[in-house]
Amino acid sequence: MAISNHDLAEKLAGLASRVNNLAVNHTGADSRELLDLQDRLTKLQLAAILEDLRAEDKDYQRAVGGLQDAIDQIGEATAEIENVAKIIKLVAKAANLAEKAIKAAAA
Repeated sequence: MAISNHDLAEKLAGLASRVNNLAVNHTGADSRELLDLQDRLTKLQLAAILEDLRAEDKDYQRAVGGLQDAIDQIGEATAEIENVAKIIKLVAKAANLAEKAIKAAAA
């Protein structure tokens, strides 16, 4: 399957939406952390749109894969996710991979 150079921005947007849905169904520190992650994902999405990303780049491919893994873990779930800390770590890891790919493209 070929990866188009805008998959990263689309997956960032999709994950940000799922994280927001999860955040509104939780309270306290988990909710705040999820909202912070949503904000970070949104900023990364805008950065991804502005950069000349190359789909064949390994960092790009890892980022797209990490984002897809996080999307798959959350799925359409909202309140039924019990291990929110695990999801937060997975989303943060995906965001880190996306940030690395964007920085590599900007260099």
